[in-house]
Amino acid sequence: MNGNSRPVDVVLRHGHIVSLDRERRIFVDGAIAIDAGLIVDIGHDRDIASSFRGTDERDLSGAIVHPGFVDAHAHTGLDLIRGLTPDGTRDWTGVEDPFFASLSPDRERLATLLACMEMVANGVTTYADTGSSLNLAATVDAIETVGLRGIPGQFIADLPLEVEGLHRPTVECLQRLRDQITRYPLSERARVHCAVSIAGMGTCSDDLLIASKAMADETGLPLIMHQSWGNDEVEASLAQIGRRPIEHLSDLGLLDQNVTLVHMIHVNLDEIALVAQAGANVVHCPGASIRRAMGAMRSGKFPDMLQAGIVVALGSDGHSGKHDLARQAFLAATLHREVRDAIPTISAETALEMATVSGAQAVGMERQVGSLEPGKYADVVIHRQDRPETRPRFRNPVQNLVYHALGQTVDSVLVGGEFIFENGRFTRFNQEEVYRQLDAVALTLEDEIAPVWRKCAWPVL
Repeated sequence: MNGNSRPVDVVLRHGHIVSLDRERRIFVDGAIAIDAGLIVDIGHDRDIASSFRGTDERDLSGAIVHPGFVDAHAHTGLDLIRGLTPDGTRDWTGVEDPFFASLSPDRERLATLLACMEMVANGVTTYADTGSSLNLAATVDAIETVGLRGIPGQFIADLPLEVEGLHRPTVECLQRLRDQITRYPLSERARVHCAVSIAGMGTCSDDLLIASKAMADETGLPLIMHQSWGNDEVEASLAQIGRRPIEHLSDLGLLDQNVTLVHMIHVNLDEIALVAQAGANVVHCPGASIRRAMGAMRSGKFPDMLQAGIVVALGSDGHSGKHDLARQAFLAATLHREVRDAIPTISAETALEMATVSGAQAVGMERQVGSLEPGKYADVVIHRQDRPETRPRFRNPVQNLVYHALGQTVDSVLVGGEFIFENGRFTRFNQEEVYRQLDAVALTLEDEIAPVWRKCAWPVL
């Protein structure tokens, strides 16, 4: 070791690093120097080792390393009822409405803990919730307990078209948006901040849409909203105003580089051209669509969006699926091929970009996260090597990551240089106690929503 080497907090040595930097460099024997939560340098191990010495030095022995995944759309408050949702219909209001009606801060915190734990255990270090929290302080507490970066938000809608009884007057919606971004601002030290997140999908008046966009412009935060999830949304827009939803947003002047539209399943090529011209971002949630047969594969035009130059990120959505962004990358990279009878529609490399750098851009954090580069947060995922999914090993591990390893080989996760998940265990809290609480509330929920779970096709004795 060079006696003139610079002291830093952590040096991760001998990692097989997929950097996702501007050149998309892969270091077969690489190292990362981390100090004060930031990446100081990254490169060949021989170079980093001669320039830096870490208070904590880890020999990764060739483990695959990549930037933390960015889940650009993940609802967390409903995860306590996953497994109770009906399997034979798209309409889950019979379960969701009574659960929402009795959703206490303690339950929302526990649901968010579960969702965040699953995200981190599968390599997610940053997520954005497009405004679904009913108890924002409880949600924030859960995010901070686990230690990842979160962009939560309150449920914001002024038209009664989504969840019964949750809409508010326009003025109150705007005040709640202002309150959340004031209370939880974007800062270098805080891992939790709020964006201008609204429900969308026909639940927001033109006045609310326009004022929300103005707030995003004023604050420098992204405007994030659901859009074009179901074909009924398109039909309603055509019936009411004679324009498709994206055409209407364009008419209002809402399409812009600081706008992120989640789902975007039922759009046509003209709408894609409008989004591309404006530079707006899109979040593709393949797993959620497949679970409810919403049409992301048979009707969705996500490969066309990518070809048009649109930034397309990935999201796991809510209790309809698994908070495993690597799984979403796998679905995005494979199922469009099956429907279109074309290879590739989305390559493994593109899918990995969607899960990292594109996700960072979609949530307004491209300068801070999404790739392993000097000056960015040290949000790092390290994979274990003692599972069959990690073999055989090749110099370019991208295909193995996307098609085979997925999130199930994640061993350790750093956020801001801190190991929040190490050797398969969470470091900030007692995970066994959380599992105990989850098991206890599950018994109560089964009784509360008994008509649903008792319809199981198999006898539960």
